[in-house]
Amino acid sequence: MAFHFRFLKVPVSIDLSYWIFLLLVMGGIGGPYIESLLWSTVFTMSILIHEYGHALVALFFRAEPMIVLQAFGGRTFFNEAQTTAKQKFLITLAGPVFQGLLALTGYLLLQFNIFNSYVLNHFLFVTTYINSRWLLLNLIPIAPLDGGWLVRYILEKKFGRKGYLASIIIGLTAAAIAIPCFYFQGYHWFFIMQLFICGWHYCKLWQKEQE
Repeated sequence: MAFHFRFLKVPVSIDLSYWIFLLLVMGGIGGPYIESLLWSTVFTMSILIHEYGHALVALFFRAEPMIVLQAFGGRTFFNEAQTTAKQKFLITLAGPVFQGLLALTGYLLLQFNIFNSYVLNHFLFVTTYINSRWLLLNLIPIAPLDGGWLVRYILEKKFGRKGYLASIIIGLTAAAIAIPCFYFQGYHWFFIMQLFICGWHYCKLWQKEQE
């Protein structure tokens, strides 16, 4: 069961598993109901803006994008067979760029104190907080995070198969360093879990290459 809509010519599907996941993530925040609702709204908005970064560039390349929100976040699907390696790189890069711009916008609006409203300023604070931390996580060079795909595209293009193997080693190293760092920095368990999943994925890739 999923909720479907279309915006800016891009179809979006929000799976039931996303809402269950959102309840689990926001349940760990605690606090008043209104506070949880605010964080949930910003969290969902941030995912959609990030994925629309991917999707709008894919749409520009006529790659027929579709956004799916499910447990552990979102994903943009597009017709990879009709896109070049350079186009895939730009599509991947667009997500972090959109998210970075969102975090920067929230930060600048807070710094200039444009809104004389506690609610709006708190909304901007939550927006900046979530997106700046998420951007840092997402640029770690380990797939399926965007940073991992970007590093893989660059290394494969320059060094071929050796570049691909190097991207796996870089990803495993990044996961081993990032997991304890993020844990001691107090990141939410959602971000730590994503890193564990990514690290496990890379372990499987490395095992496959050794067979």
